[in-house]
Amino acid sequence: MRQTMRVTPPQHTICPLVYRLQDAAWNYAHSGWRVLPLYGLNADGTCACGQVQCPAAGQHSWLGTGVRLATTDLGTIQRWWEQAEQANVGVATGDGLLVIEVDPLEGGFLEHFRQLYAIPETAMIQTERGSWQLYFTYNRALTLCTTKNKLGLGIRTYAEDSYVVAPPSVLSHGRVNWINTYIPARLPAVLLPFVLSPQLNRPAWSIQEQRPSPAARELASLLLNKVLESETERN
Repeated sequence: MRQTMRVTPPQHTICPLVYRLQDAAWNYAHSGWRVLPLYGLNADGTCACGQVQCPAAGQHSWLGTGVRLATTDLGTIQRWWEQAEQANVGVATGDGLLVIEVDPLEGGFLEHFRQLYAIPETAMIQTERGSWQLYFTYNRALTLCTTKNKLGLGIRTYAEDSYVVAPPSVLSHGRVNWINTYIPARLPAVLLPFVLSPQLNRPAWSIQEQRPSPAARELASLLLNKVLESETERN
């Protein structure tokens, strides 16, 4: 079942640094970020999944269900890392957490992106391939999309149904670390039109898709506009 805890920017993920994978997973979850275990690396640098020349070594979940089982439940997390002490840490995005990746190998330029959208200082890591991942929080009443190149060439967003590899995971070119001491900033309102889903989050108790009445659609539209106005004023 999907967790719906409020996302709180976790100070401890940046300062002080945490190097034990289980401790980091526990800390993220304690602050409201949903986590999941990823296959770690063997001593020879190969992926613990056993696949020869794994294309996503150290970066894919050993739960086999994507992010569906990502959780903030500390007991579950403890059991996972007791089974695989060297499992890397995945953090599920969406539900109040958006990660934006700027990849220079695909044409992305960090400074240009920051200047174009007036991006504030925020928590950030640099991946093993040289791209930057910027962490942002947003209003959980919104549903944001995972996108590619909508904010510019070489720029991805990770939101609903996605996850990122979080510090201090170990990949083939070294450990993933925070590169600054900022906490995640609020997502600038100027970015919302590019990543916003046309509907609000459905309630957690909603089991199946229902066809809304015209009145319900109109009310949802009014609520969404109100949320967007609030986000604009906040930023």
